Amino acid sequence: MSNFFVKLTSTLLITCAASVALVAGAHEGTKEIIAKKHEADTKAAYKQVLPDLGDLQKEKAPGDLISDIQKSSKGGKANGYIYTVDPSGYGGKIKLMVGIDAEKGTITGIKVLSHSETPGLGARSTEPEWQAQFKGKSLKNDLVVTKQDPTKDNDIRAITAATITSRAVVTGVNAARDHYMKNFANGKG
Repeated sequence: MSNFFVKLTSTLLITCAASVALVAGAHEGTKEIIAKKHEADTKAAYKQVLPDLGDLQKEKAPGDLISDIQKSSKGGKANGYIYTVDPSGYGGKIKLMVGIDAEKGTITGIKVLSHSETPGLGARSTEPEWQAQFKGKSLKNDLVVTKQDPTKDNDIRAITAATITSRAVVTGVNAARDHYMKNFANGKG
């Protein structure tokens, strides 16, 4: 009987060791591919929120809602900034990018990178139609969420039944706007 347990334990140990080796090998073999894919996806997101993307330089991020700032330059002059912000929505953190045109003082676009919002409700924040309303908004005033059709230049129409998500995204955009206005507007950066 004890011989049977020794054989069974040995077989199980060998099987587990082989499985661990295969998983570790697969991880090592795909790590570089995954990193390159992530880098390409990030660059595509930068280009989506700031279409006139130039050479990028990382700026110091304050760390509260703002986790990353990239300065875009063309011809040695800053032409835009890309902020990555992490406001809290209904289901948790929402990670999004905000593009800012340094010459026009407007938002060039936003992109929700990740979220855990309710499917069919807050998850609609990823829809290009909803995100498009941010494009071209002036940085002069904070953006405001409204449940009606927008009547002012700084109004953003809330997602139906997902006001918390809408407010969270606008909070993130306003954090980027505030930081830009205090640190980079009018040639400060």
